[in-house]
Amino acid sequence: MQNKSIYIRCVKIVHHPAEVRIYRKLSAFFRFVGIFVCENLIGDEYGDEADCDCRIEEGSEDGNAFEDKNEFLKSQVKSKLDEMREKFGEKNFEILTAIWELFEEQDLMRASYAVDYFSNTGREYIYQQMESAMGAFEEVLRQLEKLEEDRETDAQGNVYLWMGKANCRRRIYELYTIIWNAVERNEYQKETEHHDFLKKLYREHHIDIEDVFEDIQKVLNEDPQFFAAYAVRGFVKEINTDYLLDSVEDIKKAVSLIGDKSYTSYLQYRIGRHYEKIRPNMSRKMDYYRKAAMYEEDRKKYMEAMKLWESILNILEKKQNLSSMQPIECAYLYKAYRKVGGIYKQAGDYEKGIDYLKKAEQVFENHYNEEEEKGFYPWMFGTREVLSDGQKMKSWQVYKEAAREKLQIIKVYIAIVDASARANMQQDHALYVTKMLRQECVIK
Repeated sequence: MQNKSIYIRCVKIVHHPAEVRIYRKLSAFFRFVGIFVCENLIGDEYGDEADCDCRIEEGSEDGNAFEDKNEFLKSQVKSKLDEMREKFGEKNFEILTAIWELFEEQDLMRASYAVDYFSNTGREYIYQQMESAMGAFEEVLRQLEKLEEDRETDAQGNVYLWMGKANCRRRIYELYTIIWNAVERNEYQKETEHHDFLKKLYREHHIDIEDVFEDIQKVLNEDPQFFAAYAVRGFVKEINTDYLLDSVEDIKKAVSLIGDKSYTSYLQYRIGRHYEKIRPNMSRKMDYYRKAAMYEEDRKKYMEAMKLWESILNILEKKQNLSSMQPIECAYLYKAYRKVGGIYKQAGDYEKGIDYLKKAEQVFENHYNEEEEKGFYPWMFGTREVLSDGQKMKSWQVYKEAAREKLQIIKVYIAIVDASARANMQQDHALYVTKMLRQECVIK
């Protein structure tokens, strides 16, 4: 009889703020095989207890002795996995190692990075990269299916294999849907006959959602407490209109199994977003957003709202001037500053409101993560020269510009213009009227 308690469901990864590349590789892999990740920055007190701990030492990413730093990073990740062999168990570790090799070979870390965040950029180059990512997931899925054929149905470690298959199909399904919608909006494949392209897309890449459910059910039959299975099933249901209304129940189930842990914040956010966009219920939406460290200003409780936003600022401000600052972190920090500025503005404290709005502008203008040697954008998105919307630029610059557009800096300018007019701050008012008008011209 299989021991139902052998599976690791959550890993805590402890690292210095500036040393995140190993963390990103490890965390992306663990999530791929259904293991939640609790990030804990060294020197901070947050970070919940997990099934297994992994510590990334200071200086571990330097790799000065290696000509190829990517090879160095891979070796470091592999060494961390080896350190965790005892806690995973030899038989579990065997399949995890096989999956890791496929994951790394097809670079699924980059293939899965911020898919939803960049889904509506309107940039053809990014959609091309999404097509390529879809092919990478399909290749890994084929290899995982071969692995499964060669294993006993009750072999230890199969839960990770089934979660990998489910996540491959989930990502293919997600990317397929994004590309399909971009074609229908005439943002992608503009020169092709759309009907023919969509038929080809369906024929070559369509995923049956029931196949995702089948692998998820195998996981739950083996370990009913494996909460990532519920989360992934909820995520994939959100993409399909037939299952959309019920998708939140799986995500809520995952939260209930995890309990009061910090790493439920993203799930809480997804639940809040569900009630906001799909089931417009204000009290439920605010309840889940609040649990995700978001946001009470809708109820005019300014002090409570401030505390919730400051919990985000306390974490992200430590990373603001690091080259490792990633788009999603920039977006949350920017939004936090903008929201706090808006709260002060609504409360009539215009000068403080303007101070925070200017901090949001500083995040928008952040160039630390563009460094060719250590910056997040060049590392994640590459440095080759590409053609995007008729312009030559480096591949990472395409993503940087797309991310900046999503921040909608003009909203900050408009808020400062309004606040400075009310506070009779003429110099700021004149400056930001000019910036606002310039940004309006850029948008047009």
